[in-house]
Amino acid sequence: MSIKEYLKDHGVCILIFLICMGITEGIFLLFNLSMTLQIFVLTVLFLGFLAAGIYGYNRKKGFYRELEQKLQQLEEKYLLMEMLEKPEFLEGQILYDVVSEMQKSMNDEIFVQIRKNNEFKRYIETWVHEVKLPIASIRLILHEYKGTSARTLKEQVGRIEGYVEQVLYYLRSEVPEKDYRIAPHSLKKLTNQCISENRDSLILNKIKIVQETQDISVYTDEKWMRFILGQIISNAVKYKKEDSIIRIWSHQDGKHSFLHIWDNGIGIATEDLPRVFEKSFTGKNGRTHQASTGMGLYLCNTLCKRLGHRLAVQSKEGEYTEITIEFYENEYLDVLK
Repeated sequence: MSIKEYLKDHGVCILIFLICMGITEGIFLLFNLSMTLQIFVLTVLFLGFLAAGIYGYNRKKGFYRELEQKLQQLEEKYLLMEMLEKPEFLEGQILYDVVSEMQKSMNDEIFVQIRKNNEFKRYIETWVHEVKLPIASIRLILHEYKGTSARTLKEQVGRIEGYVEQVLYYLRSEVPEKDYRIAPHSLKKLTNQCISENRDSLILNKIKIVQETQDISVYTDEKWMRFILGQIISNAVKYKKEDSIIRIWSHQDGKHSFLHIWDNGIGIATEDLPRVFEKSFTGKNGRTHQASTGMGLYLCNTLCKRLGHRLAVQSKEGEYTEITIEFYENEYLDVLK
C-alpha cells in the first residue's frame, strides 16, 4: 500500500478536515482573535491530524505489506492466513476473522471431498480385484480350446484385463506408497515375462519379437515395470502394420541402464510427439484408431517418474516408434545392495 493509495482512500476524511479547518479559521476571524493564537491552534490541529494519519498508515502498511509478501512466497495460497498475525486495526481484524472463517469452511469441505474420493477409490480398487477373478476363470476355460477363434477370444480377454489393469494402476499412481517395493530385477527376465503375458495377442497379430535384452540388473518395482512394458507392447500391437516387428534390447552407460522397445508400426505424427505423455491425449492416431484412450503412455510416464526412471519416445510417422526407459542407480540404491 503506497502513500498515494492511502491518501486517495482517505480523501473524504481529508476534505472534511480541511473544511473544519476553514470553519475554525472563520470563527477565529469573527471573534477577532490574535493571529498568533490562530496559527497556534490551527498548527496543533493540523499536526494532530497528520500524526494520526501517519500512525494509521504505518499500522496498515505493515499488515498489507506482509500480506502481499506472504501471498507471493507461498505456493499453497490457502495457507496464507495461518502465516499471518492478527492485525491491531479494526478493519484488518474484521478481514482476518472473515477470511479465517472462510478458510476453515473451505478446509472442512475439502476434507469431506477427500474422504469421499478415497472411499470411491477404495471401491474401484475392490471392484478391480473382484472383476479379475472372472477374467482369470475365462482364461482357464479358454485354455481348453484351440484354434484361431479361441486365440481371438484370448486376445479380447487380454484387452479387457489390460483396461482393468489401467484403472488399478491409475489409482496406484496417485498413492504409490500403498503398492511400492524397489528391488533389483533382471531386465531380461522382466521383458520375457511381459512377452509371455502378451503371447496370444502377438501370435494372433503375427508380430515378430526380436528379444536382445541383456541380463542387466536394475532397481525397480516388478509389478509396476511389467505393467509399463505391457502397455508399451500393447501400443505396438494396436498401431501395427503388416509384417510388424517388435525389437527389444538394452545397454549400460556407467550408472545408467537403458531398455529400448522399437516397432515398425504406423509411428506418431511429429506434431503429436510433445504431447504423447498428456492424460487422455490420443492425437492423430486416436482419430483413426477408435480403441485409443490416451491413458497408456500417460500412465507409463507417471509410474516411471514415481519409480525414479525416465521415459522417452522417438518416432517417425509411417516408419517406427522407439520407447526408451532409463534406469539410474544412485547412492541410495548402493546402500540397498
